Amino acid sequence: MVRIRVWSCAALGLLMLPFAATIAQSPAGLTQEVVSLRAEDGGRLYAAYVVPQGKPPKTAIVFMHPRGGNVTHFALEPLARQGFATLGMGSRDLNRTGIHEELVLDVAAGVRFVKSRGAQKVILAGHSGGGSLMAFYQSQAEAAPPNRVKATPAGDPPDLSKFDLPKADGFVTLNAAEGEGLHFTHHLDASLVDESDPFSYDPALDIYNPANGFRVPPETTKYAADFLDKVRTAQQARGWRLVDIARAKVREQNRYRAMMTSPTFTQLPLAERLMIERRAEFDAPMVIYRTRAEPRYFDLSLDASDRIWGHMTGPVKDGYRRSDLKNYRYDDTLSIGITAREFLSTLSLVSNAQLYPNLGKISIPVLVTNSSADSGILPNEAQKTFEAVASRDKERVWIVGGEHGYEPNGPKAGAGKQRDELIDAITKWVKKRFPAE
Repeated sequence: MVRIRVWSCAALGLLMLPFAATIAQSPAGLTQEVVSLRAEDGGRLYAAYVVPQGKPPKTAIVFMHPRGGNVTHFALEPLARQGFATLGMGSRDLNRTGIHEELVLDVAAGVRFVKSRGAQKVILAGHSGGGSLMAFYQSQAEAAPPNRVKATPAGDPPDLSKFDLPKADGFVTLNAAEGEGLHFTHHLDASLVDESDPFSYDPALDIYNPANGFRVPPETTKYAADFLDKVRTAQQARGWRLVDIARAKVREQNRYRAMMTSPTFTQLPLAERLMIERRAEFDAPMVIYRTRAEPRYFDLSLDASDRIWGHMTGPVKDGYRRSDLKNYRYDDTLSIGITAREFLSTLSLVSNAQLYPNLGKISIPVLVTNSSADSGILPNEAQKTFEAVASRDKERVWIVGGEHGYEPNGPKAGAGKQRDELIDAITKWVKKRFPAE
């Protein structure tokens, strides 16, 4: 019997407030505290620091996600019980899309913190979009200045060569996304033809059009190969269209910022100066509709696995996850209320935080973990992640019957010990490479 579980943000540590309620009492045998961290550029963030009681561990595992607050990540306590210090970080842009180049500085603050508490070895852990963030961080940490990224895709600071980015000693990916920009593009609805109209529509490119093969579960969806080629091409075209829109918004804001530096600015009438100042402050938002249209949601023959229909975020109707309905709900934190600058840095095709290229730039040991019932990261992506790792010391672990958060799901959920299996695999891998003294 296929089991369906409603997706829980808390299961992945995507909810982090209120801190006092989340981390009010240390679990038995552990010391758990909320710590306030400050990045080198002044960015502020909070993190949960969990350690076994007694002697401070010499190996620390640091978790962070671009949006989600990993202060409640399910792996923190179990890994601390295995003898590690764990740090679950929330970013400066909690529940926002954020600027990845700034988030790198947040990761650096976390690495420095665990070192200040006695950690001699630091393992980065990146779950989902955290995988591409941590790979970006380590690739920059291993690049000697001035060879680091010098600006965001919008042309803004920070220049990462100007900051301290301590290298980590190991890296664990957990169902890591290929890079949020690439991942986002592969989920765009190719049939949307006008970004200003949520109902603009080309039926020939709609994966949810019955004429193209879509069927409501439990009926079987099947897409033709030539249709899929057209959809993928149109998704890329839409991704680049969004890049052009974002760049235009940035140019417009920069035009007003430049006006303020003109020698004639102070000579303008007050009302005109005020309007220019306001336009210079206006960080234009991106309005992105219909972002849940991945053909593999319902055609389970594509990149076959033991996942079930729909995406983990899809609303459940009549017992099935209906991502076709989610596609028309404007409540996705990936695409709500983000600015053009945030979009370019994180969700666009020009983002610097792409997983595969950055994995090719790091030399530390890497453990790639994936779960077989994941509805978001599929086997082909998992294989590419492992192949992209340049380090000679790399291993991979498959957790059978686990969803994106390694919670049991699908026909192979079995006894529901998937998270225990993951913790065991990470523990063995870390202790083999970094044995306690």
